[in-house]
Amino acid sequence: MSRRIPSLLLLLLLVSLALPPPSRAATKESKAGVAPTAAGKPAHAAPVTAAALPSPKLDVKYWTLANGLNVLFLADHKAPIATVQVFYHVGSKDEHVGIRGVAHMFEHMMFKGSEHVPPEEHARLLKEVGGQVNAYTMEDLTAYHDTVPPSYDGFALELEAERMRQLKLFQGTIDSERHVVEEEKRLRVDNDPIGKALEKFRALAFVKHPYNWTPIGTIEDLERVTPADCQRFYDTYYQPNNATLVVIGDVDEAAVRKLVEQHFGPIPKAPDPPRTTAVEPPQTALREETLRIEVQIPVVVGGYHIPRAADPDVPALEVLAAVLSAGESSRMHQRLVRREHLAVAAGGVTETLEQPGLFLVYAAYLPDRDAGRVQAVLAEEIARVRDQPIGRDELDKAKNQLAAGFVFGLQTVDGIAQALGRAQYVEGDWKRFVEGATRYLAVTAADVQRVAKKYLVDTNLTRVTLAQPSPPPPGPKK
Repeated sequence: MSRRIPSLLLLLLLVSLALPPPSRAATKESKAGVAPTAAGKPAHAAPVTAAALPSPKLDVKYWTLANGLNVLFLADHKAPIATVQVFYHVGSKDEHVGIRGVAHMFEHMMFKGSEHVPPEEHARLLKEVGGQVNAYTMEDLTAYHDTVPPSYDGFALELEAERMRQLKLFQGTIDSERHVVEEEKRLRVDNDPIGKALEKFRALAFVKHPYNWTPIGTIEDLERVTPADCQRFYDTYYQPNNATLVVIGDVDEAAVRKLVEQHFGPIPKAPDPPRTTAVEPPQTALREETLRIEVQIPVVVGGYHIPRAADPDVPALEVLAAVLSAGESSRMHQRLVRREHLAVAAGGVTETLEQPGLFLVYAAYLPDRDAGRVQAVLAEEIARVRDQPIGRDELDKAKNQLAAGFVFGLQTVDGIAQALGRAQYVEGDWKRFVEGATRYLAVTAADVQRVAKKYLVDTNLTRVTLAQPSPPPPGPKK
């Protein structure tokens, strides 16, 4: 079963393949609002307005069971399909040194058998009726999703309710999944230069906060996680009052309400889980390190601390990331890739998290390029957005791209459900997704310049360079 790679790791893996960066905004450039001139060339893109944006009717219904389980429901009858997804408000930031990686282990162990479902049967049973299952772990949440024919939504709900509180944690299961996760760590991090760069970057960027490590964990902690640790983690976080259930598709609301109450209602409420109280201190000086490893494409990654996903400055930061990175006409691509041929990929992206996140800028380049020059040009482009307001064309294009990204995300019930779950726990309220692209409408060129000046400063920068090993010093002359 494939499982999602954490978004920052995915970004760096794509960089290593010299692909354009992922973003919450669409990377394809929207042509909405562009009218041809008499000469057949497009005129200036019309400014994005509320009237010009699509207005999808997302009639999301929300209710809470007596045991604290949040439920989000959206009827979508465009296709005979339904998705049942459970989001637990727990991720790698809820770990501590000694159990780093246990959240990721649980993503695996949730498929290893419960009171009435043998190991691996959850996935097999749903696949036999034409369904698909998957799961992923992030810093702030862990998600499980089952996409099925609509007549089997009750079956999926029953299976998810079963493993919410009836998971069986045996020493053998824990050991097997410990080894699986350790092998993932070795494959994605220890034996992968990009993974090593990511691990070093997080360790440099965060000195107090548990964002210091990634969801994949550490070998030393995975080796010493005990059954008692696992049971304590499960009993603390895998509870109805720490979860949001999302059901979307060609199903009836009244029937879903009845099924949800039937399967999840009897589960008792638990004490509210603890939350991390760690506060990352302000960064006051540049932090940087170079990792010298055999690589075909060196990479430089810089990250600036930014506020949490729910902060009012985030929409302007996302517009800024689109200006720098979204599409081949973006500033970073044009300067580093097209004009100066310094890099094979370059850009910027917001890594928004429930607690303070990062604004990343990066470049991947060929070994014969001057790493110092690559870093200098990245710094020059950051200085340019700090010192000069972006133009009207760039602002309008970025807003169109962000609006298009929202609309494209509505194409599947699975995509909508994942966006709602992420909004609930990362952005703090599922309604932030339903707001759609309207959050970007009020962003001005002055806002973009203001957040660039506020956050994209050298004293707030952490930088890791992945470079080839230095040549050995010349031997003594003979």
